[in-house]
Amino acid sequence: MYTCLAIDDEFSALEILTSYIAEQTNLKLIKAYSNPLIALSEITKRTKPVDIIFLDIEMPGINGLELAELIKHQTKKLIFTTAHANYAINSYELNADDFLLKPISQSKFERATTNLFSNDEIVHPPENEFILIKSKMQRNQLIKLKIADAIAIEAQEKGTKIYTKNEVIFSNSSLSEIAIFLLKVKAFSQIHRSFIISENKIKILERSHVVLSNDLKISIGRKYADFYHKMTNKN
Repeated sequence: MYTCLAIDDEFSALEILTSYIAEQTNLKLIKAYSNPLIALSEITKRTKPVDIIFLDIEMPGINGLELAELIKHQTKKLIFTTAHANYAINSYELNADDFLLKPISQSKFERATTNLFSNDEIVHPPENEFILIKSKMQRNQLIKLKIADAIAIEAQEKGTKIYTKNEVIFSNSSLSEIAIFLLKVKAFSQIHRSFIISENKIKILERSHVVLSNDLKISIGRKYADFYHKMTNKN
């Protein structure tokens, strides 16, 4: 059974989260906190890490991103819960294991926790797996983006530019919105504040940049410098 802590200043959201945990036979709630400062005080004194911390982001006194930096050593897995999609990239920069966008349905919660401790990492996305994005050319109509075909996603002033095997798609979906789904797939990484790439589509890897299968050259941002070491240490 996996031990859990839940932190959210909204009582209704905390109540929903704790009820979901209670209904999972493999999860055990140790404590739920509505005050993040009390959570910080108590969690930093723990002598043993818990298995999962569910953490809201927008909270008074200290936000969830700041709190995560101080308590992430006290948990094996970290899942952010928030109503704001724009925090997705920040959460994955903190090596969060998942990002649940409120309102959180029970099915979403169960999907996030079921395989959390599985050793089977996704390296190649299934051929039939896709996400829905807003098409700029088709007046915000939702279209399917086949994940296996995606090469890179570039943030634009409004929306994103998506490079795929067969075409370039302009979308009104933000990089943060797309990151919620793509950064869960182990074959995708953010290497620059404006770019998420498919690791499987890297043709040339240098410390300063990558060249992808479509010959797109992208600089590796200083904030993401450990990406080079991550890739070279894979073997």
